[in-house]
Amino acid sequence: MARVTKINALASEKMDFSTLGIRSELKDYELAYWLNLYFDLKLIARPEPTDVQSGGGVWEYNVFDGVDHKGEGLCMVTNNSSGTKDDITTDLNLFESTPEKHLLPSLKHWDYLLMAENAEFAFDLESALKRNPKITTASYFEAHTQLTQPETHLLYEIRNN
Repeated sequence: MARVTKINALASEKMDFSTLGIRSELKDYELAYWLNLYFDLKLIARPEPTDVQSGGGVWEYNVFDGVDHKGEGLCMVTNNSSGTKDDITTDLNLFESTPEKHLLPSLKHWDYLLMAENAEFAFDLESALKRNPKITTASYFEAHTQLTQPETHLLYEIRNN
């Protein structure tokens, strides 16, 4: 089980990877299956969710690793937590659900983040996703220019764990 704890240890690393924000009603495994079927991304779920310490708790996020058509690495992560390691759920009553936390609160309008090494591929994939009815919307951006340094480091660590 991978736990991300030190996000500032990477201050000297070059973190210029392309990112697609994806909004879709599909569950993470459905989206991965669909992306594999139509774009041959070979996304496979990691055996255990990735744990991220945030706000005094430990939150779990599902991560899928794959490759693009040139064999370069891809990583898709859910932006909404799939659970928590804390005992928050024991105090819930019948009408409450398990709390969720966004991996990147500044991008809470995205359900999934797909990180790619190949900027051209990510840009082309954005166009293809926007034309598909299973995807509400998608947007290409460079993580190192549009996210804060801690957010970029967090994505970098998740991608490389």
